[in-house]
Amino acid sequence: MIKLKITCREATRILLNGEDRTLPLAERLSLRLHQRACGNCRRFARQVALMRQASARWRHYSED
Repeated sequence: MIKLKITCREATRILLNGEDRTLPLAERLSLRLHQRACGNCRRFARQVALMRQASARWRHYSED
């Protein structure tokens, strides 16, 4: 069942869980719907993506 209205706390949990595993369709949709309405959660998602990219670059840099 898709929970259409989630809180920012739930959106954060779902987003961070998505770093470790593939999210089910219902969670992906709930997160997308929430992020369309919530600028703070969109910003947080961009920050998480930036940290992921920076970590990947650092790992690549440290291996050389």
